[in-house]
Amino acid sequence: MLQYATYSRFYSPDDAQFLITLLDQHHIPYALEHEVNQLDKVYLGGTLEALFVLQIPKEKFNHVNLLLAEQAKKDMAQPGFEHLMQSYSVAELQEILHDPSEWNAYDLQVATSLLSEKLQAQVPLPSISADSFVPVRLELIWILLGYIVSLLGASYFFYLAIAGFLSGLVVYQSKKTLKNGTTVKMYDKWSRMHSRNIMILATVCMAINFILLMKLFTR
Repeated sequence: MLQYATYSRFYSPDDAQFLITLLDQHHIPYALEHEVNQLDKVYLGGTLEALFVLQIPKEKFNHVNLLLAEQAKKDMAQPGFEHLMQSYSVAELQEILHDPSEWNAYDLQVATSLLSEKLQAQVPLPSISADSFVPVRLELIWILLGYIVSLLGASYFFYLAIAGFLSGLVVYQSKKTLKNGTTVKMYDKWSRMHSRNIMILATVCMAINFILLMKLFTR
């Protein structure tokens, strides 16, 4: 049975049409779904947006990457080709290639070709691997907020302890599927350590809250 994973996200089905057409041409199965519940897919402090996710079999990720790279080469050879990256500086293009996990294969090929033209030298297309992915480090303010919210849950604000636990759970369990099909932890060890501590603290505070409520109602 094929194991599907999210290959890319789009703001509307129309935005995904280019990739869908390519997949249809090469008979690659896919599923386009409207992502409603994003609680387990975004990090604390991120923006929740209605997104459409395009999923394909994990074993097809590298194949689709090659197809997109080849399509980029064909498109760039056409007269009148236009792409936003054509206005980028050498430094901006180099920055893209230094962090390939954040870009699709089409844009990476465009950036590589443009940089080669600007430098008048052959620039290798960067490979996307687990080693190239830099996990997200949660900002200290969100860590402190998680601890504070959990502590407040020890009083009669039971829902705050639940909120603290859920925020820690989101960070601890969040994963990201890279463009080569590899699934990695989205957050670094430091962030996940604190998220685990927040979950433990929230659990203790929920227990304290429950005891306080029991005493209140048994008076």
